[in-house]
Amino acid sequence: MHDAVSTSVSLSQRITNHLKRTIVTSKRRGAWFSLERREKSLVYLAIRLKVTYSSLDLLRAIASILKKLQEQGETVYAWIQRGTRLAWAFSEFAVSCGNETARLWRNDLSYALYLGRTLGSTKGGMYGS
Repeated sequence: MHDAVSTSVSLSQRITNHLKRTIVTSKRRGAWFSLERREKSLVYLAIRLKVTYSSLDLLRAIASILKKLQEQGETVYAWIQRGTRLAWAFSEFAVSCGNETARLWRNDLSYALYLGRTLGSTKGGMYGS
């Protein structure tokens, strides 16, 4: 019985630590700010209170929020990364066809974001699966 209690405390602490890391990461990516106030409040309360995570409803709610953050975390940073690769490829092609001003596309953040969002999406984009 004592082992079960210490295991649940350890598990609760690991879940709490994961939630803390998720908040920091999702804030950096901008996904945290798209959550509704009640969703943020639930996560903050789960961290601040000594929650044992024994309620199935609580676990489902937190899992739903984490899934939403994961899906939204795929946004700006990943789009810019993919879009920058595409912008370089398009720029190189356009320059090879004689458009010297296409070199400017390589450093255009808005263009990279657009390309990454529309063409480079891994989910449901023009060429996504």
